[in-house]
Amino acid sequence: MLSTPDPPDLEPDAYTMPISALPTPSEYGVHTFGREISACVARLLRVHVDPPIYRENRWHQRPVPHASTFELTIATHTTHTVLVTMFEVTRPLSRGPVTGYTISIDAQRIPFELASYRDVAWQLARTIWIAVSDTDLAAERATVDAAHDPPPPPNSTT
Repeated sequence: MLSTPDPPDLEPDAYTMPISALPTPSEYGVHTFGREISACVARLLRVHVDPPIYRENRWHQRPVPHASTFELTIATHTTHTVLVTMFEVTRPLSRGPVTGYTISIDAQRIPFELASYRDVAWQLARTIWIAVSDTDLAAERATVDAAHDPPPPPNSTT
């Protein structure tokens, strides 16, 4: 299994655009991809997920890394901020750079490796679903455990 390196940071003046909920004739394919990620996550978690906010480095204007992000806000039992980063990666035995993806949930990187370049949005959404579900379950268990802990014994003085 290949490991994906850390993604490059976005520049402070990165191009930012909210993705609309409905497609428009003049939009780029990346908008459809972002909408597809949010739709798959919404279907898996059974919650409403707004289309993401898209950001990209301005690599056409100056030499900066080719990197783009999709930022999703997911409200389950708690609110999670999900950042999917898409960037160029050089792999051994490949002729040129390929697209790599990383996922961060609440600023914590989640392990993710593509199985293939088919149904990428679904693969990303499935990983987000598992990570968000695990995080919510751990938080719920901690709450239940705290409610069932016996109170500490009173201090006795002799």
